[in-house]
Amino acid sequence: MASSILRHRSVSAFGAAVLGIATLFTPVPALAAPTTAPAPDHSTMVGEVPSDKTPNINDGNVVAIHDAGSKVIVGGSFTNAQNRGSSPTPVDRRGLLAFDKATGKIDNAFAPVLDNDVTAIIAGPTPGTVYVAGKFNKVGDKNFRKLALLNVADGTPVEGFKGPAFNGTVSDIALVDGHLLVGGIFTTVTATTNRNGLASLNPTTGAVDDYLTVALTENHNWTPTNNGASAGVGVEKFTVSPDGKHLVVIGNFKKADGVVHDQIVRINLGENSATIADWNTDSYAAACKYTAFDSWVRDVQFSPDSKYFVVVTTGASYPGTLCDSAARWETDATGAGQKPTWTNFSGGDTFLSVGISEKAIYVGGHFRWSNNPLARDKAGPGAVPRASIAALDPVSGLPLSWNPGRHPRGYGVTEMLVTPEGLWLGSDQEYIGDFDYQRKRLAFFPLAGGNAPHSTSTKGLPGNVYQAGRAAQTEVLYRVNAGGPAIPATDGGPDWAADSEASPSPYHNTGNSVTTYPTNATFDATVPASTPATLFNSERWDESTAPDMQWDIPVAAGTRIDVRIYMANRWSGTSKPGNRKFDVSVDGVLKLNDFDPVVAAGGTDRGTMQSISLVSDGVVDIDFGRVVQNPLVHGIEIVKTAPTPDASDVLYRVNAGGDQMAAPSGPAWAADTAAAPSTYHNTGSQVTSYPTNAALDATVPAGTPVELFNSERWDESTAPDMQWDFPVPAGTPVQVRLYLANRYAGTATAGKRKFNVSIDGVVKLSNFDPITAIGATNRGTMRAFPVTSDGNIDIDFGRVLENPLVQAIEIVKLPPVPPSTTVDSITKRTYDGASSVGNAMSVPNGDNTGWSNIKGAFWVGGDLFYGVGGDLYKRSFDGTEFGTAKKLDPYHDAKWDLVVTGSAPEGSTYAGMTGNFSAELPNVTAMFYSKGRVYYSLAGQSTLFWRGFAPDTGTVGAERNTVTGTTGFADAGGLFLDGDTLYVVSRSTGNLASMAWSGGVPTGTATVRSGPSVDDVDWRGTSVFVGP
Repeated sequence: MASSILRHRSVSAFGAAVLGIATLFTPVPALAAPTTAPAPDHSTMVGEVPSDKTPNINDGNVVAIHDAGSKVIVGGSFTNAQNRGSSPTPVDRRGLLAFDKATGKIDNAFAPVLDNDVTAIIAGPTPGTVYVAGKFNKVGDKNFRKLALLNVADGTPVEGFKGPAFNGTVSDIALVDGHLLVGGIFTTVTATTNRNGLASLNPTTGAVDDYLTVALTENHNWTPTNNGASAGVGVEKFTVSPDGKHLVVIGNFKKADGVVHDQIVRINLGENSATIADWNTDSYAAACKYTAFDSWVRDVQFSPDSKYFVVVTTGASYPGTLCDSAARWETDATGAGQKPTWTNFSGGDTFLSVGISEKAIYVGGHFRWSNNPLARDKAGPGAVPRASIAALDPVSGLPLSWNPGRHPRGYGVTEMLVTPEGLWLGSDQEYIGDFDYQRKRLAFFPLAGGNAPHSTSTKGLPGNVYQAGRAAQTEVLYRVNAGGPAIPATDGGPDWAADSEASPSPYHNTGNSVTTYPTNATFDATVPASTPATLFNSERWDESTAPDMQWDIPVAAGTRIDVRIYMANRWSGTSKPGNRKFDVSVDGVLKLNDFDPVVAAGGTDRGTMQSISLVSDGVVDIDFGRVVQNPLVHGIEIVKTAPTPDASDVLYRVNAGGDQMAAPSGPAWAADTAAAPSTYHNTGSQVTSYPTNAALDATVPAGTPVELFNSERWDESTAPDMQWDFPVPAGTPVQVRLYLANRYAGTATAGKRKFNVSIDGVVKLSNFDPITAIGATNRGTMRAFPVTSDGNIDIDFGRVLENPLVQAIEIVKLPPVPPSTTVDSITKRTYDGASSVGNAMSVPNGDNTGWSNIKGAFWVGGDLFYGVGGDLYKRSFDGTEFGTAKKLDPYHDAKWDLVVTGSAPEGSTYAGMTGNFSAELPNVTAMFYSKGRVYYSLAGQSTLFWRGFAPDTGTVGAERNTVTGTTGFADAGGLFLDGDTLYVVSRSTGNLASMAWSGGVPTGTATVRSGPSVDDVDWRGTSVFVGP
C-alpha cells in the first residue's frame, strides 16, 4: 500500500505558494491526493521559550492544531480570541480559527461559523483544503454533521464534499491513500448504514465506503449495575503509522468485531481493506477509577519512523495498571499478551496528549511529576518535577532536560503537534512557565534554540578497557532488626531478619522484651545511608532480672569482621542524658562502657551505630550489662572485612595426647603421644585417652574430627608449667585455636578444675573452668585468639585448681585485610574481545579522584557516569583527560522546587524526590549502559538488575527490575557489553569471562577469556568500563 498519509496532528505538505493558488481557484476533486506529510526531521529538542507569534484564545480549550503552511488552523471549544498587543479587539470564533504563522495575527478572511466544538483538523485531499471534525452539525447555514471539508483561504465549504450524517461526535480523522478514516462516538452513518466507532469515506465526495468497517462495542467500565461513570462507546483518538501500514485505535470500547480488545486495537491498513491485526494486550483492561472514568485512554501517536507508538492515559493511580501513564509499544510485536517497552508514571496525575519527534516524545496533561510510579498524589522516590509538559527519552521513557513547565496546570495540555519547525501546544490555560509567558491556550516552541539530548553512543571492542581503583570488598553476614519484623534491604545486601515478640531471633537468650514505635527516628552520621529508616522503630531491651541479654552469632573462626550495633533512645522516660547507661562486651572484652544513647547520638529519637572490629573465634558473643535503666539494641549487623582462612592457611595442627589424625582438608593433626611426644611442648606433662566421643559446641569449626577430644595432654602439679612453642615468622597475623574439654569423671562438676592460659605473655583465659564455660562435661569447645607473631608463638598453661589440659592446638594464618592504599590510579589496556590483551597503560588522574571509592562506571556519549556514596556523578572523558565532576540531581530544580502546585496536599510544591537507586549505590559492584537501561550487580546478590536511565538528565528509573534467569553475579566486579557479548570481571579471582547476550538477557555459559592464571592479567577494579 502506498504511504500517502495526512492525519490529525500531522503537518501539511504544502507551503505558502500552494496556499496562494488555493485562494484563486476552487479545488477540483479530480486533483491528485497530497503526498505524505513530512517527518519532523529534528536533530534537537525544541527550545524552552515560546514564540510570541500566536494569538490569545480567551476561553474554552484547544484540542486540534493544523499547520497549513503560512497559516495555522486551530480547533476546540473556545468562542472568542484576540491578537496579541496592547488593546486588541476580541473576535468571535466558535471552535475554529486561523492565523498567520509569521505574524500570529488572526486571519479575518477565515471565519466559518460552526454551531459546536471542533475535535480534529487535517489537510484535505487537494491543495488549499482542510478537513474539520467534531461535534458540530452546521457550517454557516449548511448542514455538515460532524465533518466538513473547508477552503483554507476563507473557511467556506468545498463544493462536492458531503459527509454522512454521523449520529455522534467525530473525534479523529486521517487521510490514507484514497480513504478518509473516521473515528468517533457513533453507531450509524446513514439511515441504512451502521458503523460502530470507525468508518471510511471517499475523501473527495464524503461517500461511505467499505474499506474500514471494524465495529467497536461495549463500554470499557460501565455496566447497568456498577454505578460507574457512563460515556459513549467508540474512538477517543487514533494514529496512522507514517509508512501507511498500521492504524492504532484507542477509546471507550471492550471489543472489536466481537473479540476482546480492551480500549486499544491495532488494525492493518491493507490495499483493499482494513483488518484487525494479530496483536492484543490486557494492559488497558483495568477499571481504575471507574466512578469517574468509563474509559481512561486519552491519546496515541506513532513515531516518525513507524517503529513504535505511545499511548497516554488518565484514570488515577492504581498500582499494577497503566492508569496515569505514558507507555511505548513496539510496532513489530505480534500476538496476544503484549506488554509495553517502558512506562512512565506521573504518580496519580493525568496525561492527555503526546507528540513525537526523532529526538523526544513530548507529553502533556496536568501532571506534576515524571518517573513517579511509587507514590500517589505526591512525589515518591525518583520523581522528577515536570509541570504539565515534559519531553521523554524515546529509548528509556525517562524525562529529558527540556523543562519549560506550564503553571497553573488547569485541566491540562490537550493537544501536541510536532512539525518540522517545532512543537505546538493546545490547552485550557494562559501561561507557559510559572506565569513567565502569557500564551492563552496556544503556544509554539520553535526548534531553533533547542538543545540536542545527550548522545547515547557507547564504545565496543576491539577497544580500550579501563580499570579504575581497587577497594576492599565487604560482605554482610548477618542483619537482625532487634525487636521487630523483617525489613527488606535497600542496598542490595541481605534483608534484616525478624526478631519480633512472636518470632524471636534464635541468636539471643531469654529474659528480655521488645517495644515498637510508630514513627521513624533520625540518624547521626555513624549510621550508613542505606540503613532502612524503620530499623529504629523497634528495640529489644534487657529486663532487670537475670540473665543479662546476650547474643551469640556463629561466624567461622578466623574471619575478620565488623560488629555493628545500632542503638537509640526512643522511650520518653529516658530522653535526657544520664537517664540510661549500659555496658556492651564482645567476646568477653568490654567495648562500650557506661554507654548513654542520648549523649552518643546527640539527642533522643536519634539513631547511632557503634562498630567493633575483631577476629571471630567461631561465635560472636555480645553481652549487655545494666548500669542505669535497661540496656537495649535496635539492630545488629556483622560485616566480613577480609577473606575467611581456609585449609591452605593452617600452619600447625597437633592432636594433644593422641595419634596422628587425618583432616578433611589441609594438613593432618600431628601426633603427640606418650611414646612420640610433640616437639613443640616442654616436659613435665602427661597424656590420657578416652574410649568414647565427646559432644561438640558451636565454637568447634565444621569438619573438625570429633575424635580429637578422645585424648588430652595435661600438666602435672610439679614445675615446670606446661608450655608450647611454635615458630612462626615475625609479623605474621595468626589465630591460635585451643580445643578444650573436661573428660575426667573426677572433675565433672563446676569448680573442680580451673586454670589460666597466656599467649606471648598475655593472659587470654583467666580461671578458666571447662565445665562452667562449656556447660557440661564430655563436651568439646574451641577458644581462639588473634595474635601477631614475634617469631615464636608461646602458649603457657598455669594451674589454679587441678591440672590444666588441652585436647588440640591449631595455628592458622589470618589473611590480611585488603589494602586500601595506592588504589586510586586508573589504567587502560587494549582488548579485542577474545584473547588479545594489551599491556596496562597509566591514565592521568589530574585531580586525584578517589577511584577506590567509586561504585561502578560506564561511558556514554562522551561522559563517564559513576557512583560515589549514594550519589551519581558524570564528567567528560576523552580517553586522556577528565572534565569536572558534576553531581547529578534531576529530582530537584531550583525554580520548580519552590512553586506551589495548587493541588493537595495544601502548600506542596513541584519538588521531586531522590530515587531509591541512591540507597543501592554503596553496594553496587559493577554497572553498564545499554539501550536506555543501566544494568548493575550488587554485593551479596547473585542476580543482575536493571533500571531505566536517561543520560541527558541522569534520571534513574524508580523501579528496580531483575534480569530474567540470572544467578551468577554475586562475584561480579566489572561488567561491560560489546554487541551480543557480556563481559564479567570476577572480584575474587580477577578473571575476565564472557557470555552471550540477547534481548537484554545473558544466555549460555560463561567462558574465561583472560585472568591471572590464564595470561597474568588481573582485571579487577572498583570501576571497569569500555571507553574511548
